[in-house]
Amino acid sequence: MSLKIYLLTSLIAFIISIVFAFIDLKIAFGIILATVFSLINLFLLSESMKKVISSDQPSYGLMMAGNVIRFTLLFVMMFIAYKLPNVFNMIGIAIGLTLFIVALVIDALMKKRST
Repeated sequence: MSLKIYLLTSLIAFIISIVFAFIDLKIAFGIILATVFSLINLFLLSESMKKVISSDQPSYGLMMAGNVIRFTLLFVMMFIAYKLPNVFNMIGIAIGLTLFIVALVIDALMKKRST
């Protein structure tokens, strides 16, 4: 993944969290929390895919460990949001988790348009 995707996701999250801060601050904090965790998750996924593509024989144990780590991060984020309902809102968590997908779609459309 390029740095452009991470920056685009962060910019979208920042703008959306500012808009939601006027509505409900808990949603804005949920968006920020989920975006941070989803960017870490996206980075781990891209690094593991680079290793799998570059190696002749991919290590299935390493791929499984990567999946366990990513799901553990997701569980930790949801646990934090569940234990602190006065700070984080689950609607914001859902929005924040899908922001990197929006950034990927925007990047793909921009690449398609330039070719």
